[in-house]
Amino acid sequence: MDKILENLFFAATEPLTIRQLSQILQLDSPEEIEGLKTSLERLSKEYQNRGLQLLEVAGGYQLATQADYAKWIRLLRKTVPTPLTEEARVSLAIIAYKQPITRSEIEELRGVDCESVLNTLFAKGLVQSVGELSGGAYLYSTTQQFLKQFGLKSLSDLPRLQNKEPAQ
Repeated sequence: MDKILENLFFAATEPLTIRQLSQILQLDSPEEIEGLKTSLERLSKEYQNRGLQLLEVAGGYQLATQADYAKWIRLLRKTVPTPLTEEARVSLAIIAYKQPITRSEIEELRGVDCESVLNTLFAKGLVQSVGELSGGAYLYSTTQQFLKQFGLKSLSDLPRLQNKEPAQ
């Protein structure tokens, strides 16, 4: 179970709760949930001697870099500027104009899976989760970093969308 958990934390963009992990791992019994908690404790201890750490944060667990290595992470972010892909720009525009919006709504508008693009936008600090619907879907919106990066005082400074009539 530890290796599965490591992969889930590596791929997750937000902290994962015990409930979410239990659902993903299809754990039902109290004994299985206790086994999950034991695995989390074991992983947390194992990571104490490594470059990463397993943090309990915001009601869940998240894999993160250790503070001792922040200097190198900052240098990496400064030296590796990567522009947004066309897919990321389209998804970001959808989020900016339709926020708050769920991933499935973004995918419906784009017609393709957008998990990877959302991960990129999260990593760049341009989008954030602002809530969760009862079915477990997260609501996404833009961040202050988005406003800074695009030179906007507020979302009302976004260009107006033009309604285009379909060609006849």
